[in-house]
Amino acid sequence: MILPHRKPSLRGLLEPRGNLSELITVIEDLLRYKRDISILPSGNAGLYVASYILRGIKEKEGDILVPDMGGWRGFLEYSRMFKFNLLKIKTNLGVVDPGVLEDFLRKNNIYAFFLTTLGGYLVRQPMEEIKKVCEDMGVILVEDASGGVGGSCGFGDIVVCSTGSPKIINCEYGGFIGIDKKIEDLLRDKGKMGELKSLLKAFKVVNIYGLMKEEALNARKTYKKLVEYCNILKEELEGAYFKGEEGVCVFVEHQDPREVSKRVNEVIKLDSGKSLITRCPIYERVLKKGIVVEMKKLDIHSLSTEDIYEIANILKRIL
Repeated sequence: MILPHRKPSLRGLLEPRGNLSELITVIEDLLRYKRDISILPSGNAGLYVASYILRGIKEKEGDILVPDMGGWRGFLEYSRMFKFNLLKIKTNLGVVDPGVLEDFLRKNNIYAFFLTTLGGYLVRQPMEEIKKVCEDMGVILVEDASGGVGGSCGFGDIVVCSTGSPKIINCEYGGFIGIDKKIEDLLRDKGKMGELKSLLKAFKVVNIYGLMKEEALNARKTYKKLVEYCNILKEELEGAYFKGEEGVCVFVEHQDPREVSKRVNEVIKLDSGKSLITRCPIYERVLKKGIVVEMKKLDIHSLSTEDIYEIANILKRIL
C-alpha cells in the first residue's frame, strides 16, 4: 500500500509570496490569546528566541521545567545551551496532571515550563488548567503548538510553532513565535527590546507568506481530519493508547517495535520513501515499547475513511 506524504497546498505553492500582515491576522486567529507574532525560518529558531527572552528577563534563580516524555528534544538542548538548570516532571505518558504540576511548582523553584500542546503528538494536554496553574504560581509557560495548531492552542506566554514538514501548517520551511504583552513589557523594563528586535532581524525569512497563509487557513480542517482518522485507528487497534482523545499520531504498545516496524514498512510505504512508523521508547513520543503511526506525515485530505480502515486492517494482521 503506497500512501501520499504531506505536501503544501497547491494554491500556496503556486503563489508562495504574500502579505505579512495578512499572514499574521490568520495566525492570530488560530491562537487562544493575542500574541505579538514574528515569522522565523524554523521552529528551532523560535525555541532559540524563546530561550533568549527567558535569559533576558530573568531576575532571580530558577529552573526550567520540562515533561519527562512527549516533549520536543529542543527543550532539553536549548535549555542547556542557555545554561538553565533543567528539571523533569513525571507525566502520564506525556500528559501533565495539573494537580501534580501545582504540587511540583510549590516544592521547587521553577522559572519557566516548556510544554507541547499535544504530548508526543499523541494526546492533547489540559492546557487551560496548566495555564491557570502557571499563572497562579508565577511561572512562564512556553508552548510548542506545532502539533496542536488548528485545535485549541496558543495558551503560552510564549508560543512557538514549526511550519516545516510534516506539520499541521506544512510549508517545508519556517515557523513563528508569539509573545505575550507582559513578556514584552518585562523586556522593555530590562532595556532588552532592542536586542530582541535585532535578533529577530538576524533570522531573515524567505517570503513564503502566501504559502504560510494558505496552510494556516487550512489548519483547523487539517487538524480535525487528523484527529478523526487517528480515532478510527485507535478504535480498531487493540493495543492503541489515548482512545477518544485528540491526537495527530497513534501509539500502539508492542514488545518488539523493531520487528513490527520492519514488517509494516514492507507493506505500507510513503511515496516519499519515508517510513510511516516511529519506534518507541523515544522522548519525543513516549518512553514505552511500541510503535507510533505517524498520521501527520500523510496527505490526509487525499485519503478516505476506507483508506484508513485498510491501514488499520494491515496493522491488525501485523500486530
